[in-house]
Amino acid sequence: MLKDWSDVYLIGVPEIDQQHQGFFAASHRLYEGILDLEGKAAVGPAIAFMRTYAEEHFRTEEAFMRLHAYPGLKDHLYQHAAFFRRLGELENDLMIFGPSQRLADRALDITQDWLIDHIADEDMLYALHVKDGARKLQD
Repeated sequence: MLKDWSDVYLIGVPEIDQQHQGFFAASHRLYEGILDLEGKAAVGPAIAFMRTYAEEHFRTEEAFMRLHAYPGLKDHLYQHAAFFRRLGELENDLMIFGPSQRLADRALDITQDWLIDHIADEDMLYALHVKDGARKLQD
């Protein structure tokens, strides 16, 4: 079952929160295509969106983390690189084997993992770091 957007995923950085919501929406478009057995047609655009999204979103996140001297930046960069490796495998399979329902299922698995594990858990860590720093400045 694909997760729906919820305010529980808000990290408190409006630009990043909007990007996360866009990623949820794109995941749902792919999911609907798979349910309608149109995943084969939906997978190419979904993978292209994931590439564009990731490039823009990761630049935004990484700049934010650098600005706030986030101590977990290096680990976060590794996670971004791992996402690009998984995405590259999808792109390679799409190029070699063409679109398929199976590839759409794999793309959905990657987006679902990313949505839940990375956004909800990892991104929250740098948001908490920034909030903690702001609290210390107020004290």
